[in-house]
Amino acid sequence: MHLVSRPSFLAAIALALLAPAARAVTVSPTALYLSARNPSALLTLINTSSRAEEIEIAFGFGYPTSDSSGTLAVVITDSAATGEPSAANWLRAFPRRLVLQPGQRQVVRVTVVAPAGLADGEYWGRVLVKSRGGEPPIEQTQGQVHMQLSLETTFATAVFFQKGTMHTGIAATTSAHRERDGVQFTVDLHREGNAVFLGRVRAELYDSADHRLAEAEDVVAVYRDLRRRFVLRSGSPLPDGPLEVRYVVDTERPDLPSVGPVRTEPTNGTVAVR
Repeated sequence: MHLVSRPSFLAAIALALLAPAARAVTVSPTALYLSARNPSALLTLINTSSRAEEIEIAFGFGYPTSDSSGTLAVVITDSAATGEPSAANWLRAFPRRLVLQPGQRQVVRVTVVAPAGLADGEYWGRVLVKSRGGEPPIEQTQGQVHMQLSLETTFATAVFFQKGTMHTGIAATTSAHRERDGVQFTVDLHREGNAVFLGRVRAELYDSADHRLAEAEDVVAVYRDLRRRFVLRSGSPLPDGPLEVRYVVDTERPDLPSVGPVRTEPTNGTVAVR
């Protein structure tokens, strides 16, 4: 006799200001901005698969952090630690549960009801779009037990509730050293102000004759502190003479809405390669 069980497990979490995982339901925009003047925003869901998707909307708290090597991670929890500027408990979605047929789109309204007396600044949350049913179950057999594992994917969209006067900025501490196949550039970013720094880091490698040898660029979301590492590789062996990395950290993010993100002046500098 074969037993059939259908447990559900979390297959992937795709984060709005990180690279998204493959998924059947697309979610846009990548970030929502709410305020007392504009307490609601629309999230559009589209089922791109050939199967119906069951959708559930939930909320959580979490933001990108990094380890000593610059590897990024986001841990999303139901509730935030004491002292965190969380808006997760203030958010509501209409509808919260729905079924999307293949090719169908649905607009979900996300609203906020914030408590009175909040200090000026930005408060954070995540809209969690959980979907299941778009992919056929994974068949597994262990001994006499036959299992069908249903996949559930979660897409996490960043939500920002903005109150009063806001400002942001970035302080950067950098280092650069030679490696066998290029130059490793490390930048430690510390957010200043009362709003998230959403931007990008661009680094360029130059020799003593002012020739640009290599470049790298990536987006960043600095909620507190963040370390990023880039390897600048040239198409030819690096010269033996002095090298330097010129970098800029700015709030240019074409993937984000034009209205909402707090902007600031670029931070730039030069670091000699050891």
